[in-house]
Amino acid sequence: MLNEIENLTKQLHQMEMSYWFHHDIFTFQWWFIVVVNVLFFLALLFLIDKGRTLRIILAFMFSFVILGTIDQIGQYFELWSYAHEFIAFTENYNAVDFLAVPSIFALTYQMFTSWRIFLVASLFVCLFNAFIAEPIFVALDIYHLDHWSYFGSFIILYFVVILVKALTDFVGRNNTTDDYRSTTQQVFQRKQKAR
Repeated sequence: MLNEIENLTKQLHQMEMSYWFHHDIFTFQWWFIVVVNVLFFLALLFLIDKGRTLRIILAFMFSFVILGTIDQIGQYFELWSYAHEFIAFTENYNAVDFLAVPSIFALTYQMFTSWRIFLVASLFVCLFNAFIAEPIFVALDIYHLDHWSYFGSFIILYFVVILVKALTDFVGRNNTTDDYRSTTQQVFQRKQKAR
């Protein structure tokens, strides 16, 4: 049985790579995935608060890992699927928005620090992603909702963004996650006040 599974997995991987090379890479949909992800990631790099760089990167990484894991689970249980992928041989880059959504979540974390405002802003971010962005990906035949709904995506995204803030705030309380620059600024300000 195990040998049969290994052989079928090997055949599946060969078929996926063949499809990706001959029918996916450099298509309009593939370029759309590239452009969307690069633009949002560049926006994050351009807009990142230099005084809180480590915290924002932490929020980005938490988002990337959690969303990637959820995406793999959803694909495994055939809740959704992707007709086009950025890179076929790694699961983390299958999602059409593998960098875009973590970048958006990191920027949301950066811009809205208090929980009350963050929850409201995240609500709008998740509504936009689930009910506007995802239908665009479906219309472009990049993303398929096999046994899933936009509302389900909204619930998952909202849960994830709240979890990301909670984890980032918890880990960020440790002084070792403070940026060197912000610590230096605090010392400089104390010296200015002492004068």
